[in-house]
Amino acid sequence: TGLDGFAQAFPERFFDTGIAEGHAVAMAAGMAKQGAIPVFAVYSTFLQRGYDMLLHDVALQRLHTVFAVDRAGLVGEDGETHHGVFDVAYLDSVPGMTVLAPSSFAELERMLEQAILEYTGPVALRLPRGGEGAYKEDHASRNVVVLREGRDITLVSYGILINRVIEAAQLLEAYGIHAEIVKLNSITPIDSEVVCQSVRKTGAVLVAEDCVEAGSVGQRLCAALAQREIDGKIILANSGREFVTHGSVTQLEQQLGLDAQTLCRRVREVLNRG
Repeated sequence: TGLDGFAQAFPERFFDTGIAEGHAVAMAAGMAKQGAIPVFAVYSTFLQRGYDMLLHDVALQRLHTVFAVDRAGLVGEDGETHHGVFDVAYLDSVPGMTVLAPSSFAELERMLEQAILEYTGPVALRLPRGGEGAYKEDHASRNVVVLREGRDITLVSYGILINRVIEAAQLLEAYGIHAEIVKLNSITPIDSEVVCQSVRKTGAVLVAEDCVEAGSVGQRLCAALAQREIDGKIILANSGREFVTHGSVTQLEQQLGLDAQTLCRRVREVLNRG
């Protein structure tokens, strides 16, 4: 998790619990109860082992703890057990939880500062494996931001996958399709009003995310649209309902239909354009 430097500089503030993620969550809760602000760096897939402690030790007491959820989304060649495709759903089910999804190093730095100094209660930052993509901006000051204006369809995403959505919007231009891009910085809770206003205008929405379909942001946005009686064509692009297999991130994005070319094709099919 990249903490070797911190461990050497601040040995009295670094604790390695080993392969005991549930214990680490309970330990963080105890530290928060005593007035500390613990930051627990953990792989997404292994934080699943601490779900009970998230609920009963952290959330029930509304303790301010920060979870740096590494390896969120597709992690490539670590195999089926390491893909972080379930955290979007299980973290959303934790009462009082805030989940932030930075898309660049600049946003990560700012959101980590926010999580520690500005938020209360449990906060998780959803971090992908590896570096940033072409998107290097910083819109962390807002929960949701419109990156690009458009009139034909609303493209929604968050985290590292925003790069594929931006690429898809550029490809759609060649077919005369002007896509509006909405980037979510907070995925729990979701400020759905901006998305709903956009879909009222465009009449169609695609939500791309590197997580399972059940409990996804896309499903929650569908509910928000239905509650507001907003009709529109809907495309949900995610990892589906099965375990994700072994492979590189590029291979897996293509297999799951999360690459820019497939997103572009699905939009064209739904809009009957090109």
